[in-house]
Amino acid sequence: MTARVGDEIMIIQELHEPVRDGQIREVRNEPGGVVYLVQWSDTGQESLLPRGPDVVIKHRHIPDTGAVSAGDTPRLSRLWHPLEWGHNRDLERRQQAGYEQLAWRVEEIIAGLGLIQSDSSIGSGRVFHVPHVVSVDPGPPVGLDIRILPGQSPDDFSAHAAAIAYDLGMAEVRILPLGPSAIRLELLPHDRLPGPASR
Repeated sequence: MTARVGDEIMIIQELHEPVRDGQIREVRNEPGGVVYLVQWSDTGQESLLPRGPDVVIKHRHIPDTGAVSAGDTPRLSRLWHPLEWGHNRDLERRQQAGYEQLAWRVEEIIAGLGLIQSDSSIGSGRVFHVPHVVSVDPGPPVGLDIRILPGQSPDDFSAHAAAIAYDLGMAEVRILPLGPSAIRLELLPHDRLPGPASR
């Protein structure tokens, strides 16, 4: 996958380790391969990261704003009114809450389908491990990046794609591999009913 400046980048690490994410500031073609200059979201610092199997690129969707660039608009029109800023912040919070609910629902469905692992210990008894949704991409189509468990493969999830789609009320769910320990679920909704035929 070709990365561009502004794309999001994630490192999918081993099980029980946090996912590290950031934004690509520069793409360099070094003699040893492609290297990204990344600004990390957890520290705000920049460092170089070589492309590898655990690196996941998420392209940023930039809406088409037409022919007028920011430099062509008057300075005051680019400033946000406080009410607009508050409205946008509330909208972002509602969208984020919706994404979190979707992530929890997908994890529940995966657990219900038996795509989990368990182990036991004297101290904590039986512990269940469920594949974890690490991010939601609003799309289109909506995509959920999932860290799968050791020993699992994308085929394990493809076998249950129809059941996942049914439980989510979607027409289809596509399973795409993102590396050795991650997959993406793409949610494809039912087509809208056709309108009345024109005469």
